[in-house]
Amino acid sequence: MARLPAEQEMSGGKSPRQKVWAQIRKQHDRFTQAQIVERGKVSEDAVKDYVKVLLKAGFIAVIDSEPVGTMCKRNVYALIKDNGVEAPRITKKGEVVIQGSVNEAMWGTLRRVLKGQNFDYRELAAFASTNSQTVAEETAKTYVLMLTNAGYLECVTAPVLGRRARPGRYRFKPNMDTGPRAPMIQRTKQVYDPNKNRVMWVEEKGDEDEVM
Repeated sequence: MARLPAEQEMSGGKSPRQKVWAQIRKQHDRFTQAQIVERGKVSEDAVKDYVKVLLKAGFIAVIDSEPVGTMCKRNVYALIKDNGVEAPRITKKGEVVIQGSVNEAMWGTLRRVLKGQNFDYRELAAFASTNSQTVAEETAKTYVLMLTNAGYLECVTAPVLGRRARPGRYRFKPNMDTGPRAPMIQRTKQVYDPNKNRVMWVEEKGDEDEVM
């Protein structure tokens, strides 16, 4: 079955995986699948499927077992790699999809490092990059464009074209700090904010201008 768009798949701004991840972080040192089901208000299948791939990807580990009745036991888990507030995107094979973490890195940089400062997309890419994850300038360029269109950023200095070209400079609007989860750039060319559970901007004809 094809997946629904994010804004339809999520309830209250959180997908089932996001709810599972939030509970895992709360109970990080010791938890069972049954506890996650009960406290996260998520189906057993959703918890089972996500726990399985989290194990494969090395985010959690089995640390113990406990009896269930007289004949059975169940695993006890612990969080060993905290990815931050955003639930890791993981394939069935246990491979981490990095795009979400790149957006989270840029969003966190805007909220904490560049808050109140002017910047261009190259500086955003540099500040958001780490030893384990490099943010490409083209990726930052697209994110700046989309967040500007959606009203999160304001253009302070317009880009200059031609022989003396230089990128535009931007500022993060304080009143657009909607929460810790990074706005998502969807394939339909719209910006969805999981903190507000809202589509904040949809591309219309004439909105294709490049950020330089």
